[in-house]
Amino acid sequence: MKLLKKSYILCFVFLTVFCSEVYAQDQIESGELLCRVLDSKTKFPVYYATVRFTGTNKGLIADDKGEFRLLAYTKPNTSSKITISSIGYRTKEIYLSELRKDQVNIIQLLPDVEELEQVMLVSKKGTESKKEKLPNAETIVIEALKKLSVNHARKPSSYIAYYRDYQQPIDDSYEKVRKRNEDVEYLNLNEGIVEVFDAGFGTDYFNNQQNQTLVYRYHKNEAFTRDNTLSVPYDNKRKKYLENVKIPPFGGNELSVLNVTNAIRNHNKVSFSFVNVFRANFTENHFFEINGVSYRNNQPIYEIIFKAQESVSGRKYVAKGTIFIAKENYAIHKLNYQVYEKRFKKMLYGVTMEYAPIDEKMYLNYITFNNRFQVKSDDYFKVKEKKLNVKDLYVNNEYFYVEDVFYDVYFNRKVDEASIAPIHKKFKATYSYKEEKVGIKEVVVLDDRIRVYLDKKQLYALPNFNEKTFPDEIRLKIKNIKDIDGNVLNKTPDIKLNQYREMFVQEVFPEKDLPEDVKVMNKHTPLATSEINEFERKNEYWLNTPLKKNKTQ
Repeated sequence: MKLLKKSYILCFVFLTVFCSEVYAQDQIESGELLCRVLDSKTKFPVYYATVRFTGTNKGLIADDKGEFRLLAYTKPNTSSKITISSIGYRTKEIYLSELRKDQVNIIQLLPDVEELEQVMLVSKKGTESKKEKLPNAETIVIEALKKLSVNHARKPSSYIAYYRDYQQPIDDSYEKVRKRNEDVEYLNLNEGIVEVFDAGFGTDYFNNQQNQTLVYRYHKNEAFTRDNTLSVPYDNKRKKYLENVKIPPFGGNELSVLNVTNAIRNHNKVSFSFVNVFRANFTENHFFEINGVSYRNNQPIYEIIFKAQESVSGRKYVAKGTIFIAKENYAIHKLNYQVYEKRFKKMLYGVTMEYAPIDEKMYLNYITFNNRFQVKSDDYFKVKEKKLNVKDLYVNNEYFYVEDVFYDVYFNRKVDEASIAPIHKKFKATYSYKEEKVGIKEVVVLDDRIRVYLDKKQLYALPNFNEKTFPDEIRLKIKNIKDIDGNVLNKTPDIKLNQYREMFVQEVFPEKDLPEDVKVMNKHTPLATSEINEFERKNEYWLNTPLKKNKTQ
């Protein structure tokens, strides 16, 4: 399946959720240790860095700003040190006692990346440097696909993870429509702690009854901006839609569909365009090139960039990304994929998944998926009411005489007086089913309305004019006037946003089976409807809620 239609790509979409406002200082006072991981050279964030209590499988993942929070105390079974690692950086250990509670702690990682010199790869072995010929990029990917079953655990296991989904404005369309002066970073934030049970690599996520999820916590975060109008279902027609994206008839709640988009875990199933079936279609659909060698815990990892062939993606789209494959055992550590609309350079969706080794097997570290969508806002410049006013209507011999005939038109916003002219182009009055044109003499802007004066002599001189029925037969149309903010009448504004769904693993349990008598998550209904399981150790896992910007930042 290379294209559902020539002009569409395949993308999974699902439910959205809710959230208001707290600042970094408030969070510092809560007793948590707040940290930010930066590149020591560029000072840019090291996004999705892995943070582990040294010597354990327990920890968390920094967010897309390199930020994370830790409990201000440690449990007896955790270490007094944390280890911070990320592909392309040297691993760093820090004692928890070095972190302060009264500030955001800055942790800097030193880059550990080796650039290629033409076709030669320099390997690190002690103090010696050995040059070896660089292998073909596609050959490396093919070998990695062959070894998926070897490098991943086929026995049952589980992991406890922090899950969240939220929306984020792409441009200033949200601020303009909602008239918000502050920079809105997170909308409708939902968070939870879940335990995902995997019956073994390669088993079907939906059909295997041992592949289940237990929900331990679920939290609609009221500390961030909440806007329920953005949570309406996708219809791809009138209200909420994805540009040039085909919504497949696929069931599943937010977390379920996020799991399905994990192309590595579901390597023999359709995931998303243009990876499609990862094991069968990935290499045939893309061109590959080695970009360099990155290191993780001193282990060399090929960094391979790729791009979808035009015969697969079509001329309208560009699909590209990076895959990181270990040099020694061809284990896939990370896959990053984005699809863009070529003409406008707009990203339609992107997905990143990272795996980390535990006891020589690869387990999920995190997965994040986002897609662009648009919503037609109900908050637009429109007419609230039109009132036809006729003064002193009476019979005088053979014709009617009235002092004035006019409309009072009330709007939901103040009218820009300069946008009224030219009157003959922006106001049109017609009478009866024949739509005979009625002249407009004047338009006056008042404090709370505009007054549109009709040409009474011309109106009453119409051959079919009827004094009793004319209020029901006359029509006034207005177009192209603006409110004082520049919004055009009856033009429904588009709000452009990204929808994010993310899961960050906090602890892995190799060879763990699904227990009996638990409340499993319904994979086909919203996560908010899931039953919460009792869990004695739930306080050992926490919500890595994004840090709010300080007002002075």
